Amino acid sequence: MANTAYATASETVGAGASSVRANPLVDFTDVAARISQSKTGDQVWQIMSEVCQQTDIQGACCRCFPSNASAAPTVFFSTTEGFNEELAAALQDAPGYLDAFLHASVKSPKPFRWSDVNTILDAKSPQISSYRREIASLGDGIVVPVFGPLFRHGYFCFHGREGREYDDTEILMMHSISQTAYLKLLDVMYRDDIEGRSLSSRELEIINLIARGQSNQSVAAELSVSINTINTYMKRIFEKLDVSDRVSAVMRAYALGFIA
Repeated sequence: MANTAYATASETVGAGASSVRANPLVDFTDVAARISQSKTGDQVWQIMSEVCQQTDIQGACCRCFPSNASAAPTVFFSTTEGFNEELAAALQDAPGYLDAFLHASVKSPKPFRWSDVNTILDAKSPQISSYRREIASLGDGIVVPVFGPLFRHGYFCFHGREGREYDDTEILMMHSISQTAYLKLLDVMYRDDIEGRSLSSRELEIINLIARGQSNQSVAAELSVSINTINTYMKRIFEKLDVSDRVSAVMRAYALGFIA
C-alpha cells in the first residue's frame, strides 16, 4: 500500500494578515509506523515533537483521565518539547470537573478549535468560566478527543502559533496521529505498570473463573473456600487492577494478559 501523505495548505487570516504556512508534507504512514515501534513514552513524545515542528505548531499535550471516580484525578499528563509552560500548568492543575477541554471532548468526539469551547459548552458552565479565566488568553489551537480501552479517555491539545489556520485534511491527520500516539502511550503505561499489578496464583485462578461467567458463590464452591474469602480476594483484585466492578476487572485482566 502506498504511503498516505497529508499536505497542509497556506491560509490567510483576517484582512491584511500574512499567510501562515506549515511545512508542506507529513507522512502519516511513516509517523504511525514509528509510533507503533516505540518502546517508551519518551520516544512517542519525541515523534510528536517532530510532528509539531513540521506543521508549525508550538507544541502538544495529552491528558488521560481515569475510568472510575475513586482513582487519581489524572492518569498522566505529558507534553512535547516547546509546549507553553503556562498553558501546561493551567491544564494540569485544573481538576477534571473544571477542565473545559475534557467536557467539550465528551460532547464533541471530533476535533475542535479552542474557541469552539464557547459554543460546545453551556455559556454559564463553570468549565467555560475556568477556560476564559485560565486558557483563552494564551492563544488558540486544536483539541483532539482520544479514546482508550476501559474508558481511559482523554484529549490531545495542540497549541497553534498566532494566526495559525487548519484545513480539514490537516485536522484529519492530527486526529489520526493523536489517536495512534494515545493508544501507544497507554500500552507503554500498562506494560511498565504490569509488574505492580501482578496477581497471585490464587487471584489468577479466581479471575479466570469469573471471566468464564461464574459467580463469587460458585467460585467459592469450586475452590472449597468460604464466600467471604472470595469476596476478600475480589477486593484485592479490584485494587490491583484499579477497577470497581467485575466486568471492568475481567476487561483489565484480559488487557494485561492475566486471562488465558
